[in-house]
Amino acid sequence: MRRCAVCCVDISRRHGLAKYCSDACVQAARRPATLVCQECGAQFARPNRVGAPPRFCCEEHRVAAKTRAAAVYLSAQHEKLRVARGDRRCLECGADIAHRNANARYCSGECRYASVGHVPRQPTALPHEERLRRRRVRRAALRPAVVTLWCSTCGGTFDVPGNKPGRKPMDCPDCRKPSRPSGARSCKGCERPVPSYRGVLALYCSVECQVDTNNQAQAKRRRVQRVEAKQGRECTVCGMALEAGAHGLRKYCSHGCWYRANSTPVPRTQACGWCGSHLSHRRATAKYCGQECYLKAQYKRKVGTALRSRPCTQCGARMPLSTAHRMFCSSPCSRRAYFEADPERVRAAKRRGNHQRRAMLATGRRHLVTTRDLLRLWGRYANACAYCGESSASLHQEHVLPISRGGTDGIGNLVPACADCNLAKGDRTVMEWRLGKKAPRYRKRSAARTGP
Repeated sequence: MRRCAVCCVDISRRHGLAKYCSDACVQAARRPATLVCQECGAQFARPNRVGAPPRFCCEEHRVAAKTRAAAVYLSAQHEKLRVARGDRRCLECGADIAHRNANARYCSGECRYASVGHVPRQPTALPHEERLRRRRVRRAALRPAVVTLWCSTCGGTFDVPGNKPGRKPMDCPDCRKPSRPSGARSCKGCERPVPSYRGVLALYCSVECQVDTNNQAQAKRRRVQRVEAKQGRECTVCGMALEAGAHGLRKYCSHGCWYRANSTPVPRTQACGWCGSHLSHRRATAKYCGQECYLKAQYKRKVGTALRSRPCTQCGARMPLSTAHRMFCSSPCSRRAYFEADPERVRAAKRRGNHQRRAMLATGRRHLVTTRDLLRLWGRYANACAYCGESSASLHQEHVLPISRGGTDGIGNLVPACADCNLAKGDRTVMEWRLGKKAPRYRKRSAARTGP
């Protein structure tokens, strides 16, 4: 058994003088084995990976070269600004500030603070609780000893201590409500005693009792509002007073009034929309004199249009009677009209699709596939489709396992396929395509739509 000198793959099927399995291995063998570091000048072995050769022997040298290049670039930019703005110095320390904006007078914030005599604040080693206590003491010292407030009930004034924490009262001592007695209290809903653990302000024995009592009170208020809204209503036809117990949406006192309001003929001079006869015997909203004229007009509106041959909106060709209700004669005309209406949108959609495929190729495993490999693969299938066996001059590179399903972009996952088979297969596996199944992502969407 003979193996490749680079990747150790079996090459027994190739000719006797072959030492490599593919052109990619030939190019890998021809690459230089040692490189020279651009930072320290030392030689190092070339790593076995695809892509451009590295310029540095280690990551520290690469970072040092990048830092030195950035420093050189910044110094050049500062020199350019200094020449353009002139020689300007810091008013505090005398350092060069040509690289700063035109209105700058100091080289840094420390110099600006030092010019005004600012002393930086020194950090304190006090604990957090001590700092809070000192803050409360400082704030209490700033508050007035007595605060005068206005009573919200009588409008008079009363004094309260200002240093006392907490909310200030809204009423004066005379207008304040007496405190609730501390004895046993009964629940407002079920009249049972209120437990002491609920507090002195509790009115109900439990939350469930409070909710039920409030719901019953709300239902009672709505019944009263409905009865009050029904009182004083009159029939819109005869003017008779409606009973208070009648339905809230009722407008008529009897079926006769409803019939007179909705079916009474209204004299009018408008003619029928089909035969032109008078409509004085019909209701005010009628457009035809009878059912026969109505059906004829609807048939003309829906079916008569399809019986007239129309030209294609895009190419102008006369369409047959069976497709006269359409705007375009074929799918190419429809796509061409859609592209001409908004070409930028179509291009953006194509770019978006290309970006998605490039992203899938970038995340998947890619292998170098040369033209020689493709010609050898095409010859193995006799320049015919691998699925239907039809010979074609233009064959697609079909991925047996789609890239979106985890397939690789290598020669082992490629077969020649005609355009019809490649487009019909899509992102499905061969078994799913043969059995007529959909891809898993479409099955997930359908299951999500049909779920409860």
